[in-house]
Amino acid sequence: MGTVMKPSSLLLLSSVLLLFLISPVQAKWPRERKLNSDVKKHWKKHWPDQQVEHVTKKTECEKTKIEDQGRKKRKGKTRKIKACLIKADVFVAHGYRYFIYRDTFVYYVKRRLRSVQLGELDKRWKEGGVPAPTQEDAVALLKSLATDKFKVPEVKISVSEMGHPRPYGDFYRVSLILDLEFVKAGNPEKKEKVFATLQSDGTNWKPAAELCF
Repeated sequence: MGTVMKPSSLLLLSSVLLLFLISPVQAKWPRERKLNSDVKKHWKKHWPDQQVEHVTKKTECEKTKIEDQGRKKRKGKTRKIKACLIKADVFVAHGYRYFIYRDTFVYYVKRRLRSVQLGELDKRWKEGGVPAPTQEDAVALLKSLATDKFKVPEVKISVSEMGHPRPYGDFYRVSLILDLEFVKAGNPEKKEKVFATLQSDGTNWKPAAELCF
């Protein structure tokens, strides 16, 4: 014969089970590590040219309902299904910047990531900003712009002064003072203390054409 559990034991077991179901461990699902992994996989599938660096979990699971897109595609009918909503900040690497999608909605259905609704875009520089180009890099970047500007085949560029990169809106900029030498229509010409500016959106440095020469 099987053992009959006493009412007091049943009550204790029920209490333990209830405590487990409402414990912080359950309430804090999914863990940030799982959220990171799931969002990265979703991002790679939908935006393969972008790289998610990390995901910051901002809220715990909030019960909600979302439209069942699978049923809509199959049967052309809509219905609401139970879901878990997590709010998170998604950091996408872009050179020396982060493109941060603040308060992105991440929906789980039956513990599987179902959809991601992007939050507001916030652009931030990584710590340290953009490393400065060398003077040699600056000269190489400016040569073709100078030959086009002065309509000559060759321009000798010497860097007289070079500043430090500083943030300017969506760019980092660095200013230079240059001395230029070239031959035009057979006549040698010199231009001293000419200003030029390079800028970076977080990737490679480029001349800011409207701020050069």
